[in-house]
Amino acid sequence: MIKFVLFDKKSKYNGYTMVEGFPGYGLVGTIAVNFLVEKFKMELIGYAESVLFPPIIAIHNNTPLPPLRIYKSDKYKLLIIMSEFVMSMKTVHLMSDLLYQWSEDNGIRRMVSLGGISITGKQDEVFGITSDPKELKLFDKFGVLPIKEGATTGINALLLQKAAMGGKVPVLSLLAEAKPDYVDPLGAAMVLTSLSDYLGMPIDTSELVKEAMVLEGKIRKNIDAAKKSEGTFKEPLTGGGMYA
Repeated sequence: MIKFVLFDKKSKYNGYTMVEGFPGYGLVGTIAVNFLVEKFKMELIGYAESVLFPPIIAIHNNTPLPPLRIYKSDKYKLLIIMSEFVMSMKTVHLMSDLLYQWSEDNGIRRMVSLGGISITGKQDEVFGITSDPKELKLFDKFGVLPIKEGATTGINALLLQKAAMGGKVPVLSLLAEAKPDYVDPLGAAMVLTSLSDYLGMPIDTSELVKEAMVLEGKIRKNIDAAKKSEGTFKEPLTGGGMYA
């Protein structure tokens, strides 16, 4: 019911890291991956399509684009999958199944989910969850606090479950403290700083807060348009939050 349409000549992505960013708290994941795509001039290699998706098209720089897209950087061995609409509960399950199976089939080395969680104090922490216990010792090195108890939701939760229950591709979730009611560029900058340390690649977020105002205009309009167009969807919509 959901399929990937790819037009890249590469048939496999052995050793690549897949980073996903879907709408959630403060749109942290969506802003972060948009920033990566633009900053590293990543190549659009495909998209996802389904009759379950709202009937919208994203428009960026005068170009119509599918709202759920896949990008790559061969230089950094990086894949990005991003969505500019909030998925229904049913679609979240189908998408996580497809994305994880595709990653296993295509030699993906690891998956990283970017998102936000509600602020509990000052906005100064990034939290982490991993399916691979060996990676917990790395959290201290890049300033991420492990979540010992709690729950998380959305696609990142289902990807973590698949990886932890015997999947071949390990999954790491990085969640920055964020304000849920509006676009939070600070949360996106925080999670990208942790991602930079984790992947060992330079990600300069100094301009992110300024550029986020432009990104907000693009992303928010598309998400609002998608919500209006899916009046026939009755399932509850997913976020990217957690409770502890």
